Amino acid sequence: MIRKIACTLSMSFLIAGCAPMGVYQPPASAQLQKFTRDMNGSYDTTWSAVANAAGASFFKIKNFDKGSGLMTLEYEDMRSNIGTYVTCGVMAGRGAPFRTITPEPNSVLNYIATELVLSGGANITAKPISDNQTTVQINSQYQLSAYEVIGETRKLVGTWKFTSREPDTQQVRIPFNGNSAVTCQPFYKLENTILTEIGAQAL
Repeated sequence: MIRKIACTLSMSFLIAGCAPMGVYQPPASAQLQKFTRDMNGSYDTTWSAVANAAGASFFKIKNFDKGSGLMTLEYEDMRSNIGTYVTCGVMAGRGAPFRTITPEPNSVLNYIATELVLSGGANITAKPISDNQTTVQINSQYQLSAYEVIGETRKLVGTWKFTSREPDTQQVRIPFNGNSAVTCQPFYKLENTILTEIGAQAL
């Protein structure tokens, strides 16, 4: 019995000591076309489409000014489906994570956190190119907080503040890999969804 327990403990230490290190891979760089689109519609038609698309989203409209072509939106404390809106890179060369708080395969977030909270906003700008064409750009702001929850203990792992244009990098601890610079940025689902809806209504 004692020998069996000793063997079990030895195997546990062996597994822990030989856990694959893996290599962290940051997300691809942001591209302008991900959050900017030319609409085939007049400025008036496009602005109406912007208002309709924003009103139908989960955003709260903070302010808007048709004269300047600027609409400001905000949201807070999103706690579901966050992994479809943001990416923080992946772990390559490691086995599958034990949890799947994001649908992205081998997302680093699945290794470092058990809970995500997302807040932010967006500035939508519309500028006429011609009588029948308008450029719409969405510059979103994100604040992503990752937590490790064990029982009644909730520990903040890291907080990233980034935009559609600029990612953010923070030092966090990845199990079996130690401290690492982890970069977070949008998946551009939010921007693409709104731009697609605007485009459909602006025709």
